[in-house]
Amino acid sequence: MKELLTPEALLTNFKDVRALTRKVIEAFPEKDLFEFNIANLRPFSGMVEEFLMITNYIFRETLHEKHTPFYTEGQFPTTKEGVLALWDKVTEIIDREWKEIGNFTQSLTIYQMTFSFAQWILYFIENESHHRGQGYTYLRALQIEPPFFWGRESFK
Repeated sequence: MKELLTPEALLTNFKDVRALTRKVIEAFPEKDLFEFNIANLRPFSGMVEEFLMITNYIFRETLHEKHTPFYTEGQFPTTKEGVLALWDKVTEIIDREWKEIGNFTQSLTIYQMTFSFAQWILYFIENESHHRGQGYTYLRALQIEPPFFWGRESFK
């Protein structure tokens, strides 16, 4: 039986999720991206910073010296334009470094949890989707129509 989820299909899913999140970032007014929250939860920019931090860890732990670092704690952009530019840079790095992943089943321990590289990407997809849902809630509270959650690039 063929693999249900090939490395190429996993990358497509990963990139689809990231493209949807980029649309959510774009939908936020500048100030609200960094300041608006509900019930003392983080602003959406804090969630975006988490996405980038986790992605950086996963690729750093997998590729070691071959990885191009793109996240340094305390140096997250402070403008929406800066966040989107970093987001796009990370997408380019993912596209390039994905080709370097030789073993998608290799174990990685991050945050005292051990998963394979592929399982970490699936974890990441779930984590980003969950927090993107919070971003949708924020946008609706701001009376802004969020992007369609089913608008995945690969579904076109």
